[in-house]
Amino acid sequence: MKRMANPPNMSAKSVCFNKDAKLDSFFSDSAVPPHHFHLGQDIYAAVTYFASSVQVHLQQYGRDENNQLYPTKKGVCMSPVLWQSLANRIELINVPSSSTEETYVLKGALMISTVFIEDVSHITCQRYFKQKDFSRKFIPGTCVMKENSWLELAQIRKRITESAMSTVFDCIFRKLLLMKFRKSHQMLL
Repeated sequence: MKRMANPPNMSAKSVCFNKDAKLDSFFSDSAVPPHHFHLGQDIYAAVTYFASSVQVHLQQYGRDENNQLYPTKKGVCMSPVLWQSLANRIELINVPSSSTEETYVLKGALMISTVFIEDVSHITCQRYFKQKDFSRKFIPGTCVMKENSWLELAQIRKRITESAMSTVFDCIFRKLLLMKFRKSHQMLL
């Protein structure tokens, strides 16, 4: 008999990116954490390390009663490889003009659509995966950006890529250092 998984608590208003470091995920406009890049509209690109994995997030942030920013569940998360694919093609993805709406698929895992919402051009990003029967299942969480946020993302994509690569190399270095420490510790015993 299969056990049923407990459904996630969808009422939680914030997501903690870095539980290992015990860092609070709330921050103010004047104290933006490292590896976070403001795109406008309280949308940030954030490079994170969690559960031995580096991820790039395009995330909508909310504000609490003290005007502190916190990450919401509105956004997408991608590996550095998928991020690099987006960064390499970002200039080819046009902001919609007049009535032209387009959809782009990157690496069979990220769908980007240029759409009009209330006569304002937007870009939406949503992750999906292919199931065994080759159908597509969309992962909850969509990042919706206005034109100015998309253009800011295009301008700072190199800085985000450098941040992701730096974090990946930092993780590799930590793992190697830890392995070396364990090896030398075992020799002492």
